[in-house]
Amino acid sequence: MRNERMYQEFLELVTIDCASGKETPIAEKLKAKLTELGFTVTQDQAGETFGGECGNVYAVREGELGGSLMFSSHMDRVPNGLGIHPVEKDGVLYSDGSTILAADDISGVCAILEGVRQALEAKKPLPRLELYFSVGEEAGLCGAAATDAAIFKSRIGYIVDSPGTIGRFITAAPGRYELGAEIIGRPAHAGNEPEKGINAAKIMCDMISTLKQGRLDPVSTSNFPILSTGTRVPNVVCDFASFRGEARSRDSKTLLDYVAYFEEHCKKVAAENGAEVKIIKKESFLPFCIAEDNEVVSVAKAACAKIGLTPRFEAGGGGMDANIYNARGLTTIGVASGYSKNHTKEEQLELDSFFQSGDLIAALITAYGETCTAD
Repeated sequence: MRNERMYQEFLELVTIDCASGKETPIAEKLKAKLTELGFTVTQDQAGETFGGECGNVYAVREGELGGSLMFSSHMDRVPNGLGIHPVEKDGVLYSDGSTILAADDISGVCAILEGVRQALEAKKPLPRLELYFSVGEEAGLCGAAATDAAIFKSRIGYIVDSPGTIGRFITAAPGRYELGAEIIGRPAHAGNEPEKGINAAKIMCDMISTLKQGRLDPVSTSNFPILSTGTRVPNVVCDFASFRGEARSRDSKTLLDYVAYFEEHCKKVAAENGAEVKIIKKESFLPFCIAEDNEVVSVAKAACAKIGLTPRFEAGGGGMDANIYNARGLTTIGVASGYSKNHTKEEQLELDSFFQSGDLIAALITAYGETCTAD
């Protein structure tokens, strides 16, 4: 069934220009909406940790029941998200083809707002609700990483930030390392005495061409798409080159083993060619895998039963704020809200799934509340 309230709110928020680190216009709208719904709203200084101007928005409504439940989505979007003009066709929402749609993650924001409204309109006792709208997620989970997890009283929560149709939950996701190498060679005149040079560009190519990458195993990948050199003229042997990328795995040991392999491989190739190399490695976030008997999964099953959905618990390939929260002791899983092809101009939002995502959030609140005692 079409939900005009959700539809209009999505159009309102998605047409507000926003980017990672520059979420203030969205944040101000959300703070006003949440205050109107009776939440106590605060904002931190997370933007300062990664060069942004905006902080995470945290909203709390004390409950009539004893438990506490957390929902979160992110306010930012990937680049090319300015001047969005949504177009509806055959029950699907698209951009006009010149930008992304930013359903990742404005659809998640709207699902949370709608679910909370439905729960409040039912006028039944509710658990304590914690809503968290993060900044800088697309820049590397920056807002979540800057969060003091001690603020949360909830044991479990749902991150409404996953592609797919309604009923899809992400219970496992990979960890990630940023990896790179800087190769220091030796310059020489490329025509007169190339033998005296050490060609850093060639060594970089040798490293990459012999490096294990792509799909490494069923739960692990690596990718190295960013290449550069320090030489801009053709008559000098290149004395500096670098490349960067990432490795991901849902298995922590496999991820660390690959990081060690990457370093060993690059050092070996550099040594064979008489070059120096500096290895860059930085942990972005850790993997998580939530067991099927966990409370957060049980509540999701109960919520789906209430609204006639068949839940699908799957592993995802990307990181999300849940990676940060799970590592800090707050058990969270991802929730799909109907979008697909995110991060591209072909991004789309299936409206039936989107509308049902609001119902699902309300059902999650109700299902969790049924496990709580009166406060």
